[in-house]
Amino acid sequence: MLRVLTFKDYYSLINLQPTAFKSTDKNSNYDAIVRQIAEYFSGPSNSFSRQSIEDQRAFIRHILTIRDPTPTNRYSSQIYDLIDQMLTHERDHMKILTQATKLPIQFTSLPYIRVWRGDISTLIIDAIVNAGNSNLLGCFQPTHLCIDNVIHAAAGPRLRDDCYTIMAKQRQPEPVGHAKITIGYNLPSKCVLHTVGPQLFHSTHITQDNVRELASCYEACLNLATEINTITSIAFCCISTGLFAFPADHACRIAIETVINWFQQQKSNTKLSLIVFDVFSLEDEQRYINELTNFCKSRK
Repeated sequence: MLRVLTFKDYYSLINLQPTAFKSTDKNSNYDAIVRQIAEYFSGPSNSFSRQSIEDQRAFIRHILTIRDPTPTNRYSSQIYDLIDQMLTHERDHMKILTQATKLPIQFTSLPYIRVWRGDISTLIIDAIVNAGNSNLLGCFQPTHLCIDNVIHAAAGPRLRDDCYTIMAKQRQPEPVGHAKITIGYNLPSKCVLHTVGPQLFHSTHITQDNVRELASCYEACLNLATEINTITSIAFCCISTGLFAFPADHACRIAIETVINWFQQQKSNTKLSLIVFDVFSLEDEQRYINELTNFCKSRK
């Protein structure tokens, strides 16, 4: 009988030591690296080499997004290294990174909680949470701006390779409300926690099962982070509120109550000391701040 893998079932199959890619020189030949990768994917083509660096980079992004991660389709170590150089350069010199531990305290009665609006793939933190789908391999639609795509694109192809290794061992889709962990590769975060949230298909009716499943996503990520024992900070995206259509107000309330209740029960058993709710829109930011403010008032 197939079962959902625990961390102990797959930790020896993947690399869980955060990769220390050397920061590239700002003046390094980024354009040449992009051209070399694009030429590898396209084959020798004089017409392609005359395209702009922006177009060649978009082509690379497209190829990496639709890429099949089965072992027979893996790249040579040289290509992986070039992709790492490209992504590391973009991370270090073309993005504005945010140090999570320097985010100001917003709620004095909840000093371990932060609300931050920004791109989760630019956050310097121990772990970020990726809201994936049941195949856990990332999004395969190049133009899709989901969090799954954003995280995989910034991390690089090794992230999908690790997810494939885990899922090949599991031999069944990832159920809702569980969590898996990989390292972050070219992300500024050390690790990525992958979870699958409940999907409502734009239904307006939220069942108690939906509530329990969403809460389980947060609990599973926090429990796994605690099991790793080296993670002290974690950032959650808004799980299930995008295409999975969980109403944002309800999802926000469930996220906050679940995380706070978990922390109050487990704070003596975990090394976690910073939990960030990462949001994309100003509306979501205000929603989380209001909900946390009301939560603090209700506890006085």
